[in-house]
Amino acid sequence: MFKKVNNIFLVYYGSFNTKSGSNIHILELLRNLKKYTDIVLFAPGQKSVDRTLPWIKYVPVIDNKYLVQPSYEFMLSFYLLYSCIKNRPDVLYLRQNSFPFFPIILCKIFKIPSIVEVNGLVLDELKVNPDSKSFTYRVFSYLALRSEKFNYRYCDRIVSVTDKLRDELVRLYSIPKDKVYVINNGANTDVFKPLDRELAKAELGLENSKKYICFVGHLAAWQGVEFLIYASPLILEKCSDARFLVVGDGVMKDKLLEITSGLGLSDKFIFTGRIPYERVPLYINAADVCVAPFIQERNSKIGLSALKTYEYLACGKPIVASSIPGVKDLIEFSGGGISVTPENPEELAAAVVKLLSNESTRAVMGENGRRYVVENHGWDGVARKIMDMCRDLI
Repeated sequence: MFKKVNNIFLVYYGSFNTKSGSNIHILELLRNLKKYTDIVLFAPGQKSVDRTLPWIKYVPVIDNKYLVQPSYEFMLSFYLLYSCIKNRPDVLYLRQNSFPFFPIILCKIFKIPSIVEVNGLVLDELKVNPDSKSFTYRVFSYLALRSEKFNYRYCDRIVSVTDKLRDELVRLYSIPKDKVYVINNGANTDVFKPLDRELAKAELGLENSKKYICFVGHLAAWQGVEFLIYASPLILEKCSDARFLVVGDGVMKDKLLEITSGLGLSDKFIFTGRIPYERVPLYINAADVCVAPFIQERNSKIGLSALKTYEYLACGKPIVASSIPGVKDLIEFSGGGISVTPENPEELAAAVVKLLSNESTRAVMGENGRRYVVENHGWDGVARKIMDMCRDLI
């Protein structure tokens, strides 16, 4: 018999006052799940948050970087308790980040089926975060580790974004393998779609005569953007008309600017800083090649299902990306790019030059990548898989 899921509570601990991949993920999930059921998203309500976003219940917090998460966990307990009494959800879906405890406790008390989505491991984040040695960060990390252990044990299902991450969860937390379902990330193929390259360049004020290599994403240590910078002299040696777009912001930005300046390449790179989500496709479409030079640490062990790689392909752009589990698989299955050894500027440069030098290869890879993402990795498909899981639980 077909089971109807009437409503879902979606619980998120990230902040909507910044643009990030996790925010895009949760909002796309919300928008697509809304097609199939009633859904409410609970999220921290800082003063600077855009409150025009629909179907979000903003929970008041203390707007201080050290107190946002503790105060959110405290206030969320009252908001969730009241909401469960007033309109009990069929399923509670929690994205694991920060240090949530109460949502799963509440689910056990009210016998509400629960799903926890996992995109990474706290231990791996600790290794590559530049603030990892600070006392505050270590306290928060300790709580996050305890939260992981508690939630993975007591939830009903776990969604992992990669096979490798699923295997690590099973190994580290002794979780039954059949409790963990792998659902990769996706792309909004209506927003991220091929556009005329010359028109995109013109709108962004970029030189039409140049060839652009584009990186999009949060400038964090694990993204490996410095290896694109180290590769750039080798690329420029073969393609003097190449230029580099680094789209995004983050803790590594100043360091990356310093490296670029030290190599005397500041005039070859454009660091855009944070830009609106809806303008990201313009930068991707202005590029000839897109890159994802992830480092090995943190990434190789758990694999990656990186939003940028799906969005690059959805725009019909060939990609050069580190040969990380998940990313390498995407490139091989789609035929949309070239995978290279992580942290190897020479190999990265050679792959970029190969694509810049052959327009027909770029076109074929771009068509392959777009087709593959549309058929296999749209957000609607992700939402339908989650709905199937919810129906199994109720």
